[in-house]
Amino acid sequence: MPTYLTSEQEQRLQAVVRTGAYPSTEDALNAALSIVESRAIHGFEGSANELDELLLEGLSSGDPLDADDVWQRITVQTDQMLAEQQARPPRL
Repeated sequence: MPTYLTSEQEQRLQAVVRTGAYPSTEDALNAALSIVESRAIHGFEGSANELDELLLEGLSSGDPLDADDVWQRITVQTDQMLAEQQARPPRL
């Protein structure tokens, strides 16, 4: 089932790309999904607005990072998380 962005969501993604933080809206969206996945796994006790503020703070915290380096680190971290999850004994 396709998922569509609202015009506001598309504008927000484009604004992030214009900062130079990501080379494309697809990359920005993938990064956002990684954060959501991490939040789902590790939990985030704050509100959606607090998360938005943290994301904006991160985007404005300095020079943009190289997307390839970021994705490499994300891949390493997610591979490690997956290995840890698979190493846990099954829940009964």
